[in-house]
Amino acid sequence: MKRLGDNIGMGRRETSEQHSRIERELTEERAAALRRISQTLESLIEQLIALRAKIGEVHWSNPSPELAHYRELRRRAVKYRWYLEVQREALGLRHHHRLDEFYRIPDAL
Repeated sequence: MKRLGDNIGMGRRETSEQHSRIERELTEERAAALRRISQTLESLIEQLIALRAKIGEVHWSNPSPELAHYRELRRRAVKYRWYLEVQREALGLRHHHRLDEFYRIPDAL
């Protein structure tokens, strides 16, 4: 014969297992988001480097479409660098000082 306490213990164990499963899923999604953000940032940096080489030396007042595109790419790269920092914090990674070594965003023109 089952006792009332047995059902309560079973319910707590199931709740604990569900909680653990949900935490695992959230951590996996945070890690996947971190991967997507870092890949996007890497792509933006590569595009900036290639476009910078194509543009060459330009004056900041030059109204060329390439320069406008460079500025927009750089604006997005800076935003994704911030997204990367926020996502790392969501995973418990608090030290970001080395990120700029790995994700060096080219200077503004």
